[in-house]
Amino acid sequence: MSRSRTAPDRIRSRYLRALNALPLTVQLAHPIEVDRLTVLGTHTIADRTVNFATMASAPRLWLAFADRTPALIGYMTGLIIGEPELWLCETAHRDWVLERDHTPRLKEAAAIVWFTCQQTCES
Repeated sequence: MSRSRTAPDRIRSRYLRALNALPLTVQLAHPIEVDRLTVLGTHTIADRTVNFATMASAPRLWLAFADRTPALIGYMTGLIIGEPELWLCETAHRDWVLERDHTPRLKEAAAIVWFTCQQTCES
């Protein structure tokens, strides 16, 4: 598939949508301690419980497994503007995150937790 300027617009838009759906891999300069996270909500995705949490010293929406080692999955950005991105911190979970529809389900669950907490705080 060509990414040149002569490629049809719909092919380029499909390609960009596919790229945006993939999680971004990042290596943390200062690893966080998962047991210090404040859990805001949990969701079960494919028989695994995922905690959505935050930490004052690293203000992001962190994702971690409740019962797996290593627990940390990564964090979400872009929730406020409606374009959630998953940043994968632990490559051990890459295969699971890319399986079936796990990435979109993680993004959807993160948005639910984020906006539920936001509404709770504002009321």
